[in-house]
Amino acid sequence: MSPQPVVTNGDDVNAYSGTPQKTIWDIIFTYIKYIISSGLTLTYVVYILWGIWTNQAVLPGPPIAHFLIFLFCMTLVAYLEGLQVAILAVEHTDPEKYRESHPRAFELISSVKKGNNVERFLVGRQFFTVFVMTLMAQVTSFPEISQLGIPPVIWFIFIQTGLPGAMVVTTIGSLQPQLLAAKDPWKFMNLYGSCSTLYLCYGLEITGICTHFAWMLITILRHTVFITDQKPKRHQKELTIQDYALEGAKYVVSCCVILTYMTYLMWGIWTGQAVLPVPHIAVFIVFCCCILFLAHLEGLQVAILVAEAKDPEPYAQTHPRAYSLMKRATYEKNVRRFLIGRQFFVIFVVFLINQCTIFPSISHLGINDGVWFVFVQLGFPTALNILCFAQLPAQLLGNQDAWLFMNRFGPRLTLEVCLFTEMTGLAHFSWVVTSFSKATWFPITASAISEIEQYKDLESLKATNPNSADATDEVTSAAPTTAVQDYNGVPEADLAGTGTEELDMEMHSNLGRFLKSFRIPTGKN
Repeated sequence: MSPQPVVTNGDDVNAYSGTPQKTIWDIIFTYIKYIISSGLTLTYVVYILWGIWTNQAVLPGPPIAHFLIFLFCMTLVAYLEGLQVAILAVEHTDPEKYRESHPRAFELISSVKKGNNVERFLVGRQFFTVFVMTLMAQVTSFPEISQLGIPPVIWFIFIQTGLPGAMVVTTIGSLQPQLLAAKDPWKFMNLYGSCSTLYLCYGLEITGICTHFAWMLITILRHTVFITDQKPKRHQKELTIQDYALEGAKYVVSCCVILTYMTYLMWGIWTGQAVLPVPHIAVFIVFCCCILFLAHLEGLQVAILVAEAKDPEPYAQTHPRAYSLMKRATYEKNVRRFLIGRQFFVIFVVFLINQCTIFPSISHLGINDGVWFVFVQLGFPTALNILCFAQLPAQLLGNQDAWLFMNRFGPRLTLEVCLFTEMTGLAHFSWVVTSFSKATWFPITASAISEIEQYKDLESLKATNPNSADATDEVTSAAPTTAVQDYNGVPEADLAGTGTEELDMEMHSNLGRFLKSFRIPTGKN
């Protein structure tokens, strides 16, 4: 006899989502995932704290400094992840009624509404997210720590690849704040430190270091390996002589910085200085594969969300691999499953890249120790190269021609790997931490849930508007049209179910606004 489904409201259909109810075995399997994810993550937390306490980190400094850096990085990445959801959830609402009850949130959203400050925040956030993970890898990598008798192969897979840091960041520092911000964005923006994080992102965006080299690389790729009929979007504004001079200077500085850092990374790998305990040629191969895989993760996210709103049938003959990929991605809730699996892999791959690019014993070339520490050992070389070679070009090319990007060899495998990883439940501990936070320091009121549901219901109706201005806007308008459900009545355990539906709107909107900010700044066409 097959297991009977759990029935509510007189039938075997979920009263909230319209999908079939889970059987008792599905529920048991979900709780098993909870236990495994929680046990693994907490073990990694103990391992990291033990390594820091015994002063095993590769970053020079005393244990107390490493511990403070670890806390700072976890806090900053939580703000960065939560604020992107919170800001994009309420940026079109009137903040006036929150002036007295949420003064810091009112100040923040008032600043965001000025000019293109949303885009400026998203650009700065993109860099700081990678940089914080890179810095955290410096204090969570312990090449000389005792292996406690664990077989070398097991130790290599579960420890030396950077998996401990990736798991802790994904579950505690990334998914948890996103879920909390989706529940009550005004409360999240009203936290102390939110405005400081916003202004930090503004400041980084002004420099242009993160963008101009990427624009040059994108131009090269469009004329070589990614030739498409789709024309790139451009800012429609006149540039003065001073503007051209400033942009030219930014291009020169950006290219010099990125290429200098890339040379340093190749030199360190070639001379066998990496902490990853394999031959230098293997380190180089792992580094290149990680950059390529990360590019697929970033580009495929954009491409799927751009193409999701389109009928795939016209592309069945011209782009057969892209057509097959989209049929798989849009089956049931596979887009959500992909996004969760991708979230883990982006963080894990960044940590693995750092295992290839951390060189604790490399020569300082006579450079002052303080200067070397700030500009090299903190992780700027790795962070900037990840951003400019793996993330921004892939995102913009995937947005420019989503079907061409998905039709290449590689994206389908990337999709399947992400779907499988989400199925394992590695990130389920984030729902445990989120529930604990809501029961302690971040209580959610019924009125807050009601307000955000009303807003999302209104935004969902906009998805039916066929008049999208361009391919970039389609990302924003691709949000699901179903009404947001009452999350207090649905278990948050299911990563592939309604537990993540509240993030869908923000994921789509975030990509649309972020990609708009990277239109090439030239004069009129």
